[in-house]
Amino acid sequence: MKVIGFTGNYGIAAGENGPALPPQCYLMADSSILYSGRPWFIPDWAGRYVAVPAIAVRTGRLGKCIAPKFARRYWDALTACLAVRAVDSDDACLLALDRAMDGAAVVGEWVEAAGLDDPLQAVVEVKAGETVLSRCRLADMSPLPLDEMLARLSTRCSIKMGDVLVTGECGAGHTLVAGDRLTASVDGRPVLDVKVRL
Repeated sequence: MKVIGFTGNYGIAAGENGPALPPQCYLMADSSILYSGRPWFIPDWAGRYVAVPAIAVRTGRLGKCIAPKFARRYWDALTACLAVRAVDSDDACLLALDRAMDGAAVVGEWVEAAGLDDPLQAVVEVKAGETVLSRCRLADMSPLPLDEMLARLSTRCSIKMGDVLVTGECGAGHTLVAGDRLTASVDGRPVLDVKVRL
């Protein structure tokens, strides 16, 4: 199973105050996934940790060099996700792991695409406490729509059943502190509930 994340999509600036950058992908280990219901423990090796709302999709079949017009056949579920990155970490030679650490992808319960009227239009809402961090849809992906994203990925590596694709940052980043509770829903259906602990 692969976990592939993207930055710079949904028209959101990749930097906190900088201009929007083109989408870029990064790889995570399977240990990067933290499923809903488990606490997120704050590591002690970085100055802070920022969670950014995202939408994750799950692939459901094997594919290589997929044409964009067929890409919809290759994913079967979606959910809310928090893409967590370390800021001001203590080891420059491990910088690439600051987006790929354990727990870097907090993934909600999967919602089967077949059970939704239009999966691309399903509203994914992410909250920190009572504060809404984002409301977004797969249809909002820009400049790299999901079908094109899957097609382009499949030119470099095979897409396999169970791969997780974090489609991009679709809301404001939230610095994680002990005591935080982050929740999310898909079309009003709760899918994610995670507490932050020391």
